Amino acid sequence: MIFKVILNACSARAAEQAAELNAFMGSHLSSDGHEGGTVLFAPVQAPTGEILKMAPTASATLVRVARYQPENFLAALQTLEGGSDTELYLFPSGHAGSEMAVRWAFRQKGSSLVQVQAIKPDPEGLTAAKAVYADHVTGTFRLRRKPYCISPARGGAGRRTPAAGGTQIDAEYDLTGLAADAFVKKVREQPETAVPKLETARFVVVGGMGMGGREKAARLQHIAAALGAEFGVSRPAAMNAWAALDKLVGVSGTMTSADVCIAAGVSGAAALYAGIENCGFIAAINTDPRAPIVKGADAAVIDDCNAVMEALFKLVEQKERDR
Repeated sequence: MIFKVILNACSARAAEQAAELNAFMGSHLSSDGHEGGTVLFAPVQAPTGEILKMAPTASATLVRVARYQPENFLAALQTLEGGSDTELYLFPSGHAGSEMAVRWAFRQKGSSLVQVQAIKPDPEGLTAAKAVYADHVTGTFRLRRKPYCISPARGGAGRRTPAAGGTQIDAEYDLTGLAADAFVKKVREQPETAVPKLETARFVVVGGMGMGGREKAARLQHIAAALGAEFGVSRPAAMNAWAALDKLVGVSGTMTSADVCIAAGVSGAAALYAGIENCGFIAAINTDPRAPIVKGADAAVIDDCNAVMEALFKLVEQKERDR
């Protein structure tokens, strides 16, 4: 199958998205018979060497742009890919990538599916799986019209940084002066939001409704900091204002691949578990031995999460005093 990876290096998440797409390709397009390339949309000021490090294929087409502008991106793809034999397009995870996947499929009279967890090419089309019904069920879909335009679920296949130095530029274009920008009446530059520490942390503590309230959540956050961990919460805990929304872990928040994750008082709903399943080691603390998180964890303590975390905190304190 001939495929193309479309990367938007104007995004603050570009490196993360590239690593996600590389992992997705490794899981689903690693067998013989697949041939791929990358189209990289990059701002003028971005160094070529740094941009090429993101490309997960051996060859890339570099397109310089003034800023992220979907209409210009699509027009450029129309020029670059018009009449091509590309069968599969892989767009980045997230809202922008999903928008581009759907709009490009419409223009190419192909098929699209977003937030995809897995794909399997076959002679009759492309089989794709994604979470449906509030992430409680995995749905399987058959895409029959080429080209297939896919954006993966955020963090679904993990992340794998592309090998540096292995990508060559096939062609380079400058689209910084496109007249299509004429319909833009006003542009406001806003500083990029820093990458949440939860995404890059090696040790995280994630609290759920089992914490029992805002004060207990604040205490657990204090303990997490003392242990050297970043603190996150489940969606119900965030919706109850027990912690700031930027602490939300799961499909609608941060996807973490920490070395160690302590899931304290979380039920283990699919949306939350998707945010921590790529962690190296998951320890669950829950009063319910039948909770989904207990089954999905590498180790579990059946007890009150607040009591267990306080005991762990005291052990660490004692160890520090004994040094």
